[in-house]
Amino acid sequence: MGAYLIEYEGQLSSLVADERFEQTIAPRGRLSGERLLLESEVAFLRLPGDAEWLGFRDVKKLNSKPIRDPGPPISELLVSPADAFAKAVRVARASARHNLGLPRTINTPTTPLHIIHPRYRRAHHFELVGEANLRGQRAVIISFREGARPTLVREPTGGNLVSSGRIWVDVQTGTVLRVQWNYQAERSSVGAQPIGRPFVRVEFGRHEGLQMMVPLEMREVFFTRTGHGDGRATYRNFRRFGTSARIVPQN
Repeated sequence: MGAYLIEYEGQLSSLVADERFEQTIAPRGRLSGERLLLESEVAFLRLPGDAEWLGFRDVKKLNSKPIRDPGPPISELLVSPADAFAKAVRVARASARHNLGLPRTINTPTTPLHIIHPRYRRAHHFELVGEANLRGQRAVIISFREGARPTLVREPTGGNLVSSGRIWVDVQTGTVLRVQWNYQAERSSVGAQPIGRPFVRVEFGRHEGLQMMVPLEMREVFFTRTGHGDGRATYRNFRRFGTSARIVPQN
């Protein structure tokens, strides 16, 4: 699995897709509430010389209505040699504000892969817990739980968000077919209790045109102080953008 993720990181880099992301949020104890449809471009980017694997979302429409001043396509932004990384981060943060619930940039299909990447193997405990047949493929199921502190993902206030979850891996090739990443706040010094266990689950399938695995669907469950939310994203129109410019992250 580790060898597959290292190779896949390079394959997924410089890939752009269209995302349709339906979100709902409801007060605690109710089944229905507010709904939102985000239509976006998403880009998956491996920064040269950097230890980060990033997914960027650029929201183009809200509830089928174009947003004001959407800017250029993210693929055009990323091929610009001047401050490309800083521009992409600004786009991602601006788009994060459109989420229902709290603004967040971690609900992208690459985030769970980032958490389980071999560079962070020492931060987690992995265990083989079973087998399954997933879309006709024999898979082993591996659980993981983060043990290192500080954690890889943290709250805006700096508190630890502890990662755990499961990975479905093709038994023959090590290909990741599904990953579910849970993250939960630790108890604070004043004894606050987490209100729920949010998660992001991503399904991967083979794209014959690109001859590689791509994200097919992402499911998100999230919580607020007063309720809970649910999201489902689907992906289509995968394409590559080419660049001769080297994208350099800021220090």
